[in-house]
Amino acid sequence: MLNLITYRKDQFARLRGRLESEGYEYTSALSLSSTAQIALQAGEGDMALDVSSLLSLLDPTGGKGSMAATFEGLLYQMPENTVFTADETTAGRYAYEMRTIFDTVRQCDIEGDTEDQAMPTEEKPKRLIDLDDSETKELLDQFVHDLIGQDNFKDDFRKQVEIFRLFNSIGEQPILSLFLIGPSGVGKTETARILSSLLAPGESLAKINFGNYSSKDSLNSLIGSPRGYMGSEEGELTMKIERSKSGVILIDEFEKGDSAVWSFFLDLLENGKFTDSQGEEHDLNGYTIVFTSNTPRTEVQEKFPPELLSRLNLKVDFAALSDKEKKTFVSRYIASVAKKYRSSVDESLEDQSVIAERALQEINTANEDNIRILKNNARKWFADYIAERKEGPSETLA
Repeated sequence: MLNLITYRKDQFARLRGRLESEGYEYTSALSLSSTAQIALQAGEGDMALDVSSLLSLLDPTGGKGSMAATFEGLLYQMPENTVFTADETTAGRYAYEMRTIFDTVRQCDIEGDTEDQAMPTEEKPKRLIDLDDSETKELLDQFVHDLIGQDNFKDDFRKQVEIFRLFNSIGEQPILSLFLIGPSGVGKTETARILSSLLAPGESLAKINFGNYSSKDSLNSLIGSPRGYMGSEEGELTMKIERSKSGVILIDEFEKGDSAVWSFFLDLLENGKFTDSQGEEHDLNGYTIVFTSNTPRTEVQEKFPPELLSRLNLKVDFAALSDKEKKTFVSRYIASVAKKYRSSVDESLEDQSVIAERALQEINTANEDNIRILKNNARKWFADYIAERKEGPSETLA
């Protein structure tokens, strides 16, 4: 007889704690991939098996009939005293499919954590689809002004936003995806930052750096480890979209992802949703995802799966900035920090436009193409300028 206990998110920690205090080894069904492993773990003591991560195999529309049969066979191989558990939301989604597997399904009777139960009404993230036509035009005009250079991209982006808003309104395009390639420091990351700040001022940008996702556990790092695994169960993507009210996600160094992660994004771009390792579904309808890569244009087709590239709405090769554009960057940056310094530290500081003009005369922009390095040079120049100002004019000896 197979019996299933379902739990809410706020009950999980206490349910697991109770079972472990009663001598059960709490583990995820994903950790049992063979009969030998079942026998090994079963021989070590009583088991509590969390099947949340495998219930989606029962989806009759997913074409996973053979895997569903394997899953059911796995359950019947477990010792009679095994306790089966699952997330309540996930189990409810597949209640009909489970009718012939579990003899009873009952809700956990443990009181949940108060902190998790008191869930405030969440404000939805601000997305491009939430704007009216005039607001969209105003945002795009400001975006074009704030992003330095890349004029061809700006024109293409404006058109893609128009297409996205149209087709999203009829349920044909859940996500707007941008794939920006080019050398470091030409504005790829800045594109996402500017768009995010215009949509949701003051909100953090949900940024994932794929430089950290080259291991075999990269997908677990992204969407979380299954119930029962050691370590953090909440994935970085889930965590960051929950903490930000901006409908923009930045995926940096996309070329460093692996096939499992690319498959994940392939499905996400197609459906606009993903299910994390806890069985919780996240709807990203209306989001803009900006993928960046330093991969040379000639190597893109070889590096990335063609089916993934075909899902990306706008693919652009960012060019190095001209000297005029680099001067514009330096001028804006120095004027910005000078204004902040004047308002918060020294009101007697001369006008920011005067300081910016002097900076342009003294900072060499011609020999540096990376905007990040140019920004560091500008910061050093401004620090030297402030130090010089504090020292005052040098005295000439008689």
